[in-house]
Amino acid sequence: MLLDKHSKKPDCFLQTAGSIKAKCKDLPLDEPERIRAAISLTICELSTARRHSIPLECNIFTSSTRSGDEDSGACVEALARSAQSWSSYSGYLREIRAGSLLRDAKTLA
Repeated sequence: MLLDKHSKKPDCFLQTAGSIKAKCKDLPLDEPERIRAAISLTICELSTARRHSIPLECNIFTSSTRSGDEDSGACVEALARSAQSWSSYSGYLREIRAGSLLRDAKTLA
């Protein structure tokens, strides 16, 4: 599963994956939470690449003092300007959605 794969990656991935797991342990993630989680994983990935910088619009998502109420729209638009960033973001979002759908299906069964 996506989150298990990232438990062996650098701390940024581990912290983000742990946060996602904790949030969806009791309740499924809603769409804004899935988007924020995908942004966070994308930022972790971009941080490991020396040639790709994190868009300024996404800096709020790099802070450990995030409130959880950040507006993700500007960050998502900024990620869309780069093929690499968009590919990473959309891949993480797709995997998080798939994981949430699988979890929801198990809960309903």
